[in-house]
Amino acid sequence: MGSSHKKKTLREKLETARLEEPVEQGILNSAMERLDNGEKEWAVLKEMKVQFRKLALNQELSQKGLSLYTELQRPDPDVDMALSSITWFQ
Repeated sequence: MGSSHKKKTLREKLETARLEEPVEQGILNSAMERLDNGEKEWAVLKEMKVQFRKLALNQELSQKGLSLYTELQRPDPDVDMALSSITWFQ
């Protein structure tokens, strides 16, 4: 496998995402800032999902926001392993 198949980091995914709704873009900007400050991807991702879910439940999520939220819901083996080991040891 060449480097062209390298999996995108969460930060790279967020950088390329452009949401029209200020609230949704704010979630992305906040997440990128937290990643830049050294927070773990899984922690930032978990918080983003919570925030997007709130918007979805209030039916305030745009189509683009929904697409991104759906993409974030896809299983990521690395993140899932980290999350499952954390919950396992609590």
